[in-house]
Amino acid sequence: MTNFIEAIGGLIGILAFVKGILEFVELNRISRYEKFHEMSKRFDENESIQKVCELLHDSSSSILVTKQEKEVFICFLEEIYFMIMSGIMKKEIALYTFGYYAREAMHSQRFWHDLDRGEEYYTVFHKFCRMISVFEPSKLGVKETLKY
Repeated sequence: MTNFIEAIGGLIGILAFVKGILEFVELNRISRYEKFHEMSKRFDENESIQKVCELLHDSSSSILVTKQEKEVFICFLEEIYFMIMSGIMKKEIALYTFGYYAREAMHSQRFWHDLDRGEEYYTVFHKFCRMISVFEPSKLGVKETLKY
């Protein structure tokens, strides 16, 4: 009888442990989504970033973007890079969501007009851009879906 009670107690302990792990994984997923949503909202609502996006999206636009506004854009994408590298944000989600404008910036003469491409402080931005240069969203298939 004592062995039976010990076995039941052990089984309950194992089930509680497994349930705790599953809840931890789910909370981690929710936390990553919340961070992604926060960054996505910041991207959409930040006027400096949106001015740079407009510059990059419409080559015929006469919009003037200051060096500081471009650096706000660069710093934002560097934050995304750090989130990828630390595991806070999944690479595929980050590149799919924020990569388009990084790719456009790398090839835009208007973007680099008053910036020095070789500036030491843009190293992380260049790393993010290299990451996006090999990313192909069209190759994301059913097996590799975008998950938070």
